[in-house]
Amino acid sequence: MTMTKKEQLYYLLNGLNHGEIGVDNFTIQFTKIFDLEIDYDELSNKEYTILRNVSDMSARFSDSLEDLKLPNVYYSEKEIRDEVSRALKALS
Repeated sequence: MTMTKKEQLYYLLNGLNHGEIGVDNFTIQFTKIFDLEIDYDELSNKEYTILRNVSDMSARFSDSLEDLKLPNVYYSEKEIRDEVSRALKALS
């Protein structure tokens, strides 16, 4: 059975949260599905708002200390993980 795009997003959120997916893979896959592949009609307004925020942050993920010194430009792995945790709580 093939997962819907929405199911794939939740799978990625849970995978990162449980340490089954690395942050690099998570940010690439999540952004690709949310920005390019999903039909937003699959999502409730609440889901869209929360998942859009995760996608926006994921698109600006960096593990470079130089990048992370720039204020309000990039997000660290910890910030991504914290946001994913908040998103899952808000969506449950």
